Amino acid sequence: MRLEHDSLGSLEVPNFAYYGIQTERNRQAFDISDLTLEDFPSFIEAVAKIKAACARTNLEIGALDKEKAQAIEQAAWEVIRREFDYSLPVCIYRGSGTPLNAGVNEVVAHRANEILTGNKEGGGIHPSTHVNMAQSSNDVIPTAKAIVVHDQLEIIIEPLKVLIKKLREKGEEFSSVIKMGRTGLQDAVPITLGQQLNAFASGMERSLSRLEYEKSHWNYSCLGGTAVGTGMGCLPGFRGKVNKHLSDVLGYEVKAYDDLVDGMMAIDDLIACHGQVVALSAQVWKLARDLRVMASGPNSGLREVYFEVKNPENALNPQRFASCSLESVITACNQVSANNSSILFGLKNGWLDLGACSSIPLRAMINSATMLKEAMRILTEEVLPSMRVNSQLCQDMAESSVSNTTMISTIFGYEVGSQVAHLALEENISPREAAKKLKILPDEVIDELFDVSNLTHPENMEALFEKYKDFRKL
Repeated sequence: MRLEHDSLGSLEVPNFAYYGIQTERNRQAFDISDLTLEDFPSFIEAVAKIKAACARTNLEIGALDKEKAQAIEQAAWEVIRREFDYSLPVCIYRGSGTPLNAGVNEVVAHRANEILTGNKEGGGIHPSTHVNMAQSSNDVIPTAKAIVVHDQLEIIIEPLKVLIKKLREKGEEFSSVIKMGRTGLQDAVPITLGQQLNAFASGMERSLSRLEYEKSHWNYSCLGGTAVGTGMGCLPGFRGKVNKHLSDVLGYEVKAYDDLVDGMMAIDDLIACHGQVVALSAQVWKLARDLRVMASGPNSGLREVYFEVKNPENALNPQRFASCSLESVITACNQVSANNSSILFGLKNGWLDLGACSSIPLRAMINSATMLKEAMRILTEEVLPSMRVNSQLCQDMAESSVSNTTMISTIFGYEVGSQVAHLALEENISPREAAKKLKILPDEVIDELFDVSNLTHPENMEALFEKYKDFRKL
């Protein structure tokens, strides 16, 4: 053990630990969960990137000597690359970002000292004086939040692009598979399976555009605002240079928040951003749920689609294996929706000049990105490639729909169409057979009007109505 000191006194810290006295105090005082900061390395890495950029800035403005600045930056990069065994065993429910910022300051300082002298405490680098120079938790953490959210959106965007591509491929593959359309779980008019899958792709392309727009706006920095956005404690020249260095570290342009006070108080940005994540998860949820319903069976369900399961050794019913995969997608999307409440309540708990006093919202965002990424992977790699169709069954059900009498209603009016529909239901025959039985049109005309291959394309139906407009009596 080593003895460290702060304004509250002295405390022993394990010799192996790169964290220091503030982290140890937080660890002892807030031990209410096994979930700790180190379970979210992306947040730690974001703060370490800020420390590297700030060290460069403080060197440039002459506030930090070259030896210390280079050691701090090297230590920060080693944290980012996980090149040594650091830990931050502070409970995630500790509260705001102060323990994270203080903990990274300690880890970087002790490693920087070790780089200089081989000893964690022998290099003269202090966590607050040098690593945290011209910074505070209140400008570091909102900036780290922006970095994390930017990266988490990328985690979602890339597999989303792959899922959209796979949906388009399957849409093309099943473009000629005609099936029953359903509204309110009741028989509607025919549609192709390809049209349904392409519709999901179109909706997800909308989400992709929104998420890419969101990502482009998570490039802000609050650095230089220090405690409340007024800049007190910020050294001359720091604010004007730090974001250039941070941009270099991150590999994309970072800009100062227009109003630094607002930047520290803002809670609406993450709420709105996660709303777009929830919107995508709702589409993924619906896709999984609809495929599961279409695959219901094997004897008493819809059985429109099925899945070619390669290794169902432990499944009495091979299709149950695929159904469980879809269920896992649905469950993951449910978690994303639940995370929205965590974000909302966590952000609302900020008081006065601090936007949030909880790390739960960012934890929820990270969890949502992870869940959604894996859900989309299951769909792209496991479910959609193995999807097969009972084409004849789909066609038979599509031809039996009494909603196909819409074609008759359009020509003769609602009452005649209803008459055909009622006869089809009463005698358990197809609408085509009912129309022929009522002799409302020549058989060859009825055959063409009820050919389901014509009923899934607007231009085909318009051509039919134009062709038989002389029969129209309204």
